[in-house]
Amino acid sequence: MSETEEPPPDALEDLKDAEESVAEVPAPVAESVTGARPAPPPGGGRPDLLDRREPLYREVRGYKLRLDPPDLARLRELPGSRGRSDTEIGEAFFDGQAERLASSIADDVPAPSELRVVVDPYSRQAFLALEGTIRGILSF
Repeated sequence: MSETEEPPPDALEDLKDAEESVAEVPAPVAESVTGARPAPPPGGGRPDLLDRREPLYREVRGYKLRLDPPDLARLRELPGSRGRSDTEIGEAFFDGQAERLASSIADDVPAPSELRVVVDPYSRQAFLALEGTIRGILSF
């Protein structure tokens, strides 16, 4: 096709459809593909409901328990999490489980130690990892 020639009408319609379908890509998918985060909603939105980008810590019995951002995000799958921030969900999880988590490793891991809490909301289990090694498993 030369520069002066018009594209066929079907090609223009296909291009328009493709542009519309790209605009409809859900934000989480677009973010995972492009790495770009969506702009906050006009009027600011609730900043406390934004994704948490730093770990959440809880100290109990000499252990420093850590929920990393991906683990906080997994907690959103639990019932009662809708409309709550990652921090609120993580704090509520620690409120209910921190003592049990510490008790489950007390005989195996010396305090003080920092442990990552890896959450699987589907099996309702939390795994305690010390330097990349699972040291405890707890159902909740």
